[in-house]
Amino acid sequence: MSPISEASWSLRNGRIARLVVFVERNGAPVPVGELRFESRGRTTRSQFVYARSWLAREDSCTLDPVGLPLVARAALSDPYETPLAFYDAGPDGWGKTILRLAYPEQEALGFGQGEYLAAASPDRIGEMLFGPSPEGPANWVPGPSEMKVPDGVETLEDLLAAAAAVEAGEAEAHHFRLLADSATAAGGARPKVSILHDGARWIAKFPTSDDPFDDPRAEALCLDLAAACGVEVPDHKLIEVRGRAVLLVKRFDRGAAGERFGYLSAATLLKFDPHGYATSLAYTDIAARGRSIGAIAEAELFRRLLFNHWIHNTDDHLRNHAFLRCGVGATETWTWRLAPAFDLVPHRQGLGPVRPSRRVAQSSDPQTAFATWPEFGLSKASANVIRDEVMAGVQSLANGFDKNGISARDRALLVDLMPAGRM
Repeated sequence: MSPISEASWSLRNGRIARLVVFVERNGAPVPVGELRFESRGRTTRSQFVYARSWLAREDSCTLDPVGLPLVARAALSDPYETPLAFYDAGPDGWGKTILRLAYPEQEALGFGQGEYLAAASPDRIGEMLFGPSPEGPANWVPGPSEMKVPDGVETLEDLLAAAAAVEAGEAEAHHFRLLADSATAAGGARPKVSILHDGARWIAKFPTSDDPFDDPRAEALCLDLAAACGVEVPDHKLIEVRGRAVLLVKRFDRGAAGERFGYLSAATLLKFDPHGYATSLAYTDIAARGRSIGAIAEAELFRRLLFNHWIHNTDDHLRNHAFLRCGVGATETWTWRLAPAFDLVPHRQGLGPVRPSRRVAQSSDPQTAFATWPEFGLSKASANVIRDEVMAGVQSLANGFDKNGISARDRALLVDLMPAGRM
């Protein structure tokens, strides 16, 4: 998708005033609706309305079954900049930082959700694409900038070096040219890029200088452990780049032929503040909302709950759980399912933001988590089987250390952090 000059976009005082939203059908972009922005001082709000042509299609579907029902009336974004589903389609902390640094002229005018959606990579998470008109999706390049100059084919070595330069505060224009597309495709605060590898799309996750341990290796270890515990995880592998470990995680929001799947975080489906972290919501709320959209996931979420407690993953927030919508069959019957688990790493903070259930306070104790099994609609026998499988799976920790090349120093740190390591 080629960048389109600023003149082609609908702007007001240098800010995005209108975005057309697309999804793909049979490999071609189809207009779904329109986001219209209104800024008053420092406050920006928007409304989204489905296109009549989309509502008339036999294969149409809602972008968000909770927040954007398939109706003709406009959905207002208040109190946020956009309806919540569009936060899942935009960049997060790392990607937003890249865009703000890459386009200082736009940063002076204002960078909000509309600008992030228009300027971020079209390889974004989920199914949505954006453009200035119904003619097709495009990538916005705000203002006069060297970013318009192509920089050739990026290699992982180049991208890792560019990310390190950003972290060190030493990035120059060519670093941003490298990162402005691939680094704005996925959410999260850590440095990462979306790449094509072995004919498929992957997220490459980089280390940082202030990691307490080799984070890519630790995450690979935890993904292996999760799989051994029966938790669904994406395909993943470690590679060496410039002498450092990089974790590749296969994109699960893409099909075998590259088709895009709908993606919504648990935060969006539960109508949670897109900028929030701490919450009174619980795993059982995620399970109930999943069931309400046809995704039966109680047993898998209970298994994931126990596993996250066993590895002390206390960064287990609502945006780190998601649901995918896939079309099946010639008639495109749309179904939702729980996405594979991701961002599985031990953390030093004591408690996770999402409690096991509404009746239980925030906890990092596996036994406290297990005691909530009745609230997941499980029988005691089924809960015991899941617990036993998780406990058996984490016994492979020592083998995982060896497989993923964890250093002796990092082994000691991780064992100290994880209850699984002290069993």
